[in-house]
Amino acid sequence: MVSITDDYLFCEPLLTAHLRERIPELVCVGSVAGLEQLAAGNIPVPSAWVFYLGDQISGTPAAVGGVQNRQQFVTQLWAVVVAVYFADGPGRGGDIAGQAGPLLAKVLEAFKGWQPAADIPRIRRSTQQLPAQYEDGYGFYPLVYQIQIPASLGGY
Repeated sequence: MVSITDDYLFCEPLLTAHLRERIPELVCVGSVAGLEQLAAGNIPVPSAWVFYLGDQISGTPAAVGGVQNRQQFVTQLWAVVVAVYFADGPGRGGDIAGQAGPLLAKVLEAFKGWQPAADIPRIRRSTQQLPAQYEDGYGFYPLVYQIQIPASLGGY
């Protein structure tokens, strides 16, 4: 059983492994451990990067532990950012949609109906979104997902 009480960010390696398995044409699937590489501008492409964005907290009794406060549900937000390089493409960036679009579709397909672990509900797209960004010849396309995780408390 996966437990948020043992490792709050246990979903990160599950997400990155799933992307590596389902989208083999990605040269790199990275995480926050690769931020230095991103900052240095030495970005392998095409690639996908997984980042924890924080939590969504609901005030409902079920979300905060119920009447007996024995189990709490945490909804974690995770971004999957697809990176492509377009500055040397035909038309100096004219094919960026042709590079990013198919990869974004593959990410969406990879996570459709997928459960990170048997005791975790299926991953879902979040209503929270981030804008695409373009810098130094790279395009970064984020998709935000949410994962509802039971956090057992009090021996539940």
